[in-house]
Amino acid sequence: MDVLNNLKINYSPEPTIASSDSQPTVPDLNRLLLLQRDLLEKITLNLPLKTVLDGLCLEIEQIVGSCHVFIMLLNNRGYLDLLSAPNVSEEQALLYNHLQPGPDARSSGTAVFSDQPVFVINTFTDNRWKKHQTLANKHNIGACWSYPLHESASKPIGSISIASSSPRSPSTFHARLLESAAHIAGIAISRHISHANLKNSEQRFSHIVSSIPGVVLQTEFDLKNNPYFTYVSEGIENLCGITAKEAMLNFKSVWKCLHEDDRSNVAKCLTSHCATDSFWTTECRIFEKEGQMKWIHLASTPEWDQHKQLKRINSIVLDITSEKEANAQLELAGIAFASTNEGIMVADNNNLIVDVNRAYCEMTGFSREELLGKTPSLLNSGRHETQFFESIYETIGKQGFWQGELWNRRSNGAVYPQWLNINAVHNTQGELTHYVSVAADVTNIKESEAKLRHMSQHDALTDLPNRQLFKILLDHAIEHTKDEQHTAVLMIDLDRFKYVNETMGHQAGDQLLIQVARRLRNVLADNNLLARVGGDEFAIMIENCSHQGEVERIAMRIVSALEGAVDLDGHNFFTTASIGISLYPEHGFDSETLIKNADTAVHQAKDDGRNIYAFYQPEQSQFIEQWVRLEPELRRALALDQFRVFYQPQINAETGKISGVEALLRWQHPIEGLIPPGMFLPIVEEIGLMNQVGNWVLEQACAQAEKWKNAGYPSFRIAVNIAGQQILSHRLVDIVKELLEKHDIHPDQLELEIVENIVMKHADAAQPVLNELRNLGVRLALDDFGTGYSSLSYLKMLPVQKVKIDQSLVRDIPDDPNDEAIARAIIALSHSLNLSVCAEGVETEEQREFLSGEHCDQLQGYLISKPISADDLNLWLDQQDRQVEVL
Repeated sequence: MDVLNNLKINYSPEPTIASSDSQPTVPDLNRLLLLQRDLLEKITLNLPLKTVLDGLCLEIEQIVGSCHVFIMLLNNRGYLDLLSAPNVSEEQALLYNHLQPGPDARSSGTAVFSDQPVFVINTFTDNRWKKHQTLANKHNIGACWSYPLHESASKPIGSISIASSSPRSPSTFHARLLESAAHIAGIAISRHISHANLKNSEQRFSHIVSSIPGVVLQTEFDLKNNPYFTYVSEGIENLCGITAKEAMLNFKSVWKCLHEDDRSNVAKCLTSHCATDSFWTTECRIFEKEGQMKWIHLASTPEWDQHKQLKRINSIVLDITSEKEANAQLELAGIAFASTNEGIMVADNNNLIVDVNRAYCEMTGFSREELLGKTPSLLNSGRHETQFFESIYETIGKQGFWQGELWNRRSNGAVYPQWLNINAVHNTQGELTHYVSVAADVTNIKESEAKLRHMSQHDALTDLPNRQLFKILLDHAIEHTKDEQHTAVLMIDLDRFKYVNETMGHQAGDQLLIQVARRLRNVLADNNLLARVGGDEFAIMIENCSHQGEVERIAMRIVSALEGAVDLDGHNFFTTASIGISLYPEHGFDSETLIKNADTAVHQAKDDGRNIYAFYQPEQSQFIEQWVRLEPELRRALALDQFRVFYQPQINAETGKISGVEALLRWQHPIEGLIPPGMFLPIVEEIGLMNQVGNWVLEQACAQAEKWKNAGYPSFRIAVNIAGQQILSHRLVDIVKELLEKHDIHPDQLELEIVENIVMKHADAAQPVLNELRNLGVRLALDDFGTGYSSLSYLKMLPVQKVKIDQSLVRDIPDDPNDEAIARAIIALSHSLNLSVCAEGVETEEQREFLSGEHCDQLQGYLISKPISADDLNLWLDQQDRQVEVL
């Protein structure tokens, strides 16, 4: 290669600065030869590559002066990184590294790209350094000369560079020095790569042997016919706890591991086979160092010499302990199949029954012989459409399994509810071979559910509907109220009822309530709904009233009916009633509003002297004015950053430590201050902003979770309420995934709270979304449990891990034994379904003691903390000494 020509080709077009074309002097050449000899000696001595290259760089720096030398090597992604730069710090190296070769990639990258020397005499004017002025200025690089490095005759693998502190041209000696250095560096790198490749080849062989299942052994015999190992693979240590080196040195160390009863058989195999034998196998037992016994399969191939004398034995030892255990498990599975109390049916890929167990026959009443060869349709009750069964097998085809509840028929014709799990079984080629069904008769569970449902929705003393059921039926009535008709709500509060409890005891008070309920039933029509909604409070719903006068007549009959004396253990007691009345739609559009306004009217009746009724005096214009006023402000609230997220702690009922928080939305109105959600969320939902606002809350909660993690707080779960519109938007799962990845949150740390009514109304659309969220690892909680009409029947179908007892059931604990009974039943039922329970609205120590005593898992309410800002929660956590329960 003509160095001078290369100099001319790659110089910058600017005039040469401080150039020298003189030929190298004898001392220069001697120094160059000395450098080459010294480096080649280091290479021959197999010194570390970095030691050799660092020495080369330092020597060149001393010869050239006012410079620093560095060597860059291509990485496996095609970028240049520093390999040796003794006078470049690790921090400075960041600007050098990750250089992609190209025509304008500084001197180093251009030399590799062009495979030619590059001599830049002024980095501040040369186009090849135009994009890299930061490096030139920061590290005082005025000139930079680079030479490509090669491994053998291949393409460039890197470059060596001399960077001067000021612009200058290389002398002929400097050019030759750089060329020689490149050649020597290439030799060193090539030798290093060759050594690495050789080492990799050795490791590859070792990996191949180690990848062979079990242990590879080679056994030979000494002159006295004693065996010894000539090769033992590393797997011997996993098998019996002896290293390969120990085994090679001492054959007996392995032999002693064999079970005593099996040694004679193995010895016979080793010595008794004649020269015609080419392969033999046996099974035996072996003990590892810890004393655990394993089963092994020993397969050996003997080698014979020309005299038909045994020369060596090549063996593979396989651990077959798991296979032995699997066979034992198969036997056990057969026993379980025959003796389990759950019915098991096996059908082939044509859905013909091939086997059933005893429990299945007992459940259905059919004998095994009657079922074999039949299809499961023999058991159909006739209650399900054909499409129902088609959907089952469509689900199995997609997911491989189906589970759910259906009605089947026994041999005597009786129809019963059955919980059924069907799994598709495939062979190793992925072909469907069988269907396995596990069935349970849930008749008792259904009866218990019905009782519990009735209990959760009815007053235990009077058997009247309770407040929750009353609200549900009232909402249903409102939805079906005819035009020009009204639905009336009458709230009845007994006057002076507390005096009965105080003077005659609670038993007398209960008798009074029973007689009052009986009198109220007698004066009401069958289509009027009567409920007990509190201690001494009753509620009545009258549907499709044509005018207000009809409601007044009923109210007067009630007042009159309750004026008569009540006999309590021989004592006459007089109680009267104050009645508050509200009408739909004049006084509200939902059950909450109508009940609240009727309660307000009760106070008006009491103020008017008791034993009287009063209609709610609505300010309808004020309600409409509030809606009209808030709607445009709500549409701007999100953009103006007026929403706030508060957090209410949830604690472990047993330990008292925080185990989670619930994110709660508030509106920081610029004039009216902090507005609770009940005043604006219905409007948000009505005007179609729930998705935007709900997703914003979810984003804020995840971002705050990340802040808590970065601040060093131990991990606790964060719960976020999810509205029905979000579930039905088809974007919820993707949004949750993105937020979890964006904020580096483990899915189990996020808990989404759902209400059951959206699942009831839109089950087909909501169920897949909830299943996807569950599969993602996000936890699901059922909110307001105990208030929904179908909560119990839907509980086992929803993929939730937690239920939250509504605060309305907690509020009257311990004063209301019915609420205690319901809460106790919900906790027991949830735990039986492996669900955790959180009680909302805990405000007193008595409530806390009761719920803890019933083993409720979590508590939430003002007793622990009201909803507070994230900053205040940080202070709260610090005051709690960061006693966060580990998830």
